[in-house]
Amino acid sequence: MNTITSTTVDKSSGTNGINGVNGIHGANGSKAVNGTSHVPELPSIEQRSSPYEFLDQYHSQKSKIRVASVGAGASGLCLAYKMEKMMTPGTWDLTLYEKNDQLGGTWYENTYPGIGCDIPSHLYTFTFDPKTDWSHFYAYGPEILKYFENFADRYNSHRYIKLYTKVLEGRWDNDRGVWIITLEDTRTKETWQDWAHVFINGTGILNTWKWPDIDGIQDFKGSLMHSANWDHNVDFADKTVGIIGVGSSSIQIVPRLQKTVKKLEVYIRSSTWISPPFAAGVLKDDMRHGEDKKPSQRQYTFQEEDKEHFKKDPAYHLEFRKRMEAEINGFFGLYMQGSEMSEATRKAIKDEMYRRIGEGHEELKRHMIPSWAPGCRRVTPGDGYLEALVQNNVEPVFSGIEKVLPDGIVTADGNVHKLDILVCATGFAVAFKPGFRVINGDGRSIDEDWGSSVNMYLGLAAPRFPNYFTVVGPGATWSNGTLLPSIETTIEYIIQMMDKMQSEGIKSVETPSINTQYFKKSVEAGLKMVKRQDESTYGQVQPQTIHFLKTIKTPRYEDYKYQYKYYDNPFAFLGNGEVKASKTRDVGGLSTYVRESDHEWSIE
Repeated sequence: MNTITSTTVDKSSGTNGINGVNGIHGANGSKAVNGTSHVPELPSIEQRSSPYEFLDQYHSQKSKIRVASVGAGASGLCLAYKMEKMMTPGTWDLTLYEKNDQLGGTWYENTYPGIGCDIPSHLYTFTFDPKTDWSHFYAYGPEILKYFENFADRYNSHRYIKLYTKVLEGRWDNDRGVWIITLEDTRTKETWQDWAHVFINGTGILNTWKWPDIDGIQDFKGSLMHSANWDHNVDFADKTVGIIGVGSSSIQIVPRLQKTVKKLEVYIRSSTWISPPFAAGVLKDDMRHGEDKKPSQRQYTFQEEDKEHFKKDPAYHLEFRKRMEAEINGFFGLYMQGSEMSEATRKAIKDEMYRRIGEGHEELKRHMIPSWAPGCRRVTPGDGYLEALVQNNVEPVFSGIEKVLPDGIVTADGNVHKLDILVCATGFAVAFKPGFRVINGDGRSIDEDWGSSVNMYLGLAAPRFPNYFTVVGPGATWSNGTLLPSIETTIEYIIQMMDKMQSEGIKSVETPSINTQYFKKSVEAGLKMVKRQDESTYGQVQPQTIHFLKTIKTPRYEDYKYQYKYYDNPFAFLGNGEVKASKTRDVGGLSTYVRESDHEWSIE
């Protein structure tokens, strides 16, 4: 493995080198705007033997900051865009490490039949970058991926992305105030190191898929696949297929496979609420003009006149988006224990599920419809799923799986189910702990530090792990409302923290453990309001999206402790008595507070 020292290590050549801190030379032909042609020299360890001297710089002059982020999905692309928009050019470097051969994150990795988003497409964009020509009210995966690819092309995000690069470890060097990051080329398996002042986990929680823990799963001799690693070479026509799971991926896959296979066996271990679509009110009022002509078909295909209306009338399109977001945010009452909305929602979804299943099928209704209230877990819209379960070529299997045989499955009731193909729609190893090693200055990993729990402040920062941030971690809005606004606002928060570091000579920022303790108490108090007196296993209370955004819109800087670069002096940033405008002799900059009226003013 190539390691870095306090001398410059040139990685400008070779398959595992970095040519340009912010991009890949040869992959897209672009040059890094803010980068260099090699891994820069590590910051030196401060020597404090000499007496204190003021810094020969103007007041709050920004220091160079080097940032590394894991993943080039929505979080990574937003980070690159926002850093360009919010930070001073020439004062920062950024690298997005992406293990795949393409950007896009979950929308690149997941390609199973029917993959889509249960949030309306016109809300599943960056809030500042609307798209008027979505093909469907609920977008499918390929179109979502194309949106992010187009975004990256328009804003030249590729220059910051290092493809085929897996992050293995981040290790904090407290003396230098940097993260030493160990990386692996996913093609050659060669490893090397880079470093950064700030280390960001932008991978999300649905990043590492897993096989179900079932005896014999790898003994199956037919076609075995996971929903997150779909094999498009397998022909499902006239085959007997088993699918394990009842989560969102299974709910999307089943209606597609039902139309193709000879027989489909759906192994249902737990119940789930199959809800009407989110923002259905706006869909009904604007697109269907108040009529619900096809209640069994919740998806809507936008007509050309719809797209033209959105394009030619931006004010209407904005209002259309706002009304949908407000409808979703206004739905938070269903999470509240015993609320009128909770009870009304429970009855409405139950009635809808009964309608979709139809007459009879009592065993299916008994197993599928939960005893716990909606909101204990994320409710899942599912066009065609319940309808598919009652088709002649579909058999719901409620008995638990004992083991997998080379040619099928043995269930707890002793029955043997012969299968040609087995699909595991069992989801991901959902964990808010990173999928790579993160080790603090004491040599302890996050796994060791957290144990079986999580320990994060506002889903953003972890005690004892300085300059390490997570985009939408535990306590954020993963299962309640639209996600992209939370990603954007989290990134803006992190950039505000980085700006403070640059302007005030800060070596490290860290939230004290006491803050996470108080935060947990607030969460636990909130949990009492939403805790269900039923069989729910919901354990992570999460705020309404707009509540979360208000919380993190501006950092509470007092909630952090700081170490400073220069003699550990918090006032070293005052510099030599000058301000930026002193250098240029700019009249406006040297007199910003002289005004015609009482309006806001600032000094750069």
